[in-house]
This record gives sequence, C-alpha cells and structure tokens, in this order.
Amino acid sequence: MTVKAIIFDLDETLTDRRAAINTFIKRLIARYFPDSDEAAQMMIAKRFKEADHNGYRDKREVYEMLVEQLPWVNPPKADEYLSFFRGEIASCIQPMDQLVSVLRELKTWGLKLGIITNGTVQVQEGKIHQLGIREYFDSIVISEEAGVKKPDPAIFTRALSQLHVMPSETWYVGDHPHNDRIGAAQCGIKAIWYTRDGRWDDSLDVKPYRTIHKLEQLIPIYAEHHEGKCIR
Repeated sequence: MTVKAIIFDLDETLTDRRAAINTFIKRLIARYFPDSDEAAQMMIAKRFKEADHNGYRDKREVYEMLVEQLPWVNPPKADEYLSFFRGEIASCIQPMDQLVSVLRELKTWGLKLGIITNGTVQVQEGKIHQLGIREYFDSIVISEEAGVKKPDPAIFTRALSQLHVMPSETWYVGDHPHNDRIGAAQCGIKAIWYTRDGRWDDSLDVKPYRTIHKLEQLIPIYAEHHEGKCIR
C-alpha cells in the first residue's frame, strides 16, 4: 500500500523536550530560588524531573508535588506557577537534530504531514511556532482543542480525516509505546517508534512497524518502501 501521509508526535519526537526542560529548570531556579547553591540546584532539578514524569503528569499535579518537595520561601499559587510554566516552556523548546531537513525531504516526496499531540493549545502551539515548522504540516491536532487525547483512536481518526487519507496509507511516528504505538495500531496505522535510548517492552501485545533513533532514519525507510512499491 502506498504511504501518502506521515503523522508525528510533538514532544520528544519533533522537539528535544529533555533539553527544553533543562533550560526551563534554570529559569525556574532563577525566578524562585535565586540564592540556591549548586547542591540545592541539583536537588531542584532532580525533583522537578521526577514530578514532571517526562511531561506525562498533569501540570497541576506537578505543581502540588513541587510545592511539597522544593525549598520554597514563599511558594507561588497554582495559577501563578502554571502561567510561568506555560509562558516559558515554549521559548525553551529546541528541535530534534535534522528536524527541518527531514520535514523538507519528506515534503519533496509529496507526502502529507501531520501532528497529533496531547497538551494545551497555548503551550503546544507555542512550541510549534518556536520551532518554525508550521508550514510543513497539513494537519495539527492538539488534545485540548480536539476534546480527546492519545491513545484514544478518535484523535487519530480526526487527523486522518483532516489529511484525507486512509489508515493503511499512513505512518505514525512517536516516542511513547502506549500513547503512540497502541493508539495508532487501534486505528490500523503503522507506527514507527522513535526512541533515543529505550528498548521495546516485549510484554506489549503490539510491536512497532519500525524503530528509529534519529529522525533522519525516516528517509531511507520511506525511500525503501516507496521504491519497493514502484518495483512491484
């Protein structure tokens, strides 16, 4: 089957969220813990990353954990902290290596490109704007706006409808085994697992179609598939 579209997750797939969080933590410390020494700063960074859970924990829950665990003098109210986080995180965002060149190459093949991401419109749109990649995408679906989040098949179906493609004509690229791989599989989409350092959990019922460790690995995978279809 000819592949007509590739849909991407955003965080830790198109964005280097780990680098962004390191930058955000420095801003958090500068704002709320300006007199902390090196040991305290290391502790704050460790506690934040544990609470953040790589972005998969609700931000209000993260705030509550931070209030309990960090050495605040006067902790901010939840709305103040959330406003600070949402205002800063987008400007901290950094692209994965070769992001723009990969997107440009895929577009030269005539592929439609999409994004499906969980999160708020303000934060996720801010990241996309910061990366300067909106022009490459034919569909962007954000869970807050869609009213449904990954791995619910409905959010994948919404993207397919916007791209005017069938599941069998689509690949999905994401880093999370459950939200990305299982969600896509439930819609009949082949999922490519993007992992920087992980190993697939073989206890899961589904397996990724392919595994990549760098975005640029998509290019030869697609070229191989495309040329194979042409030969047939």
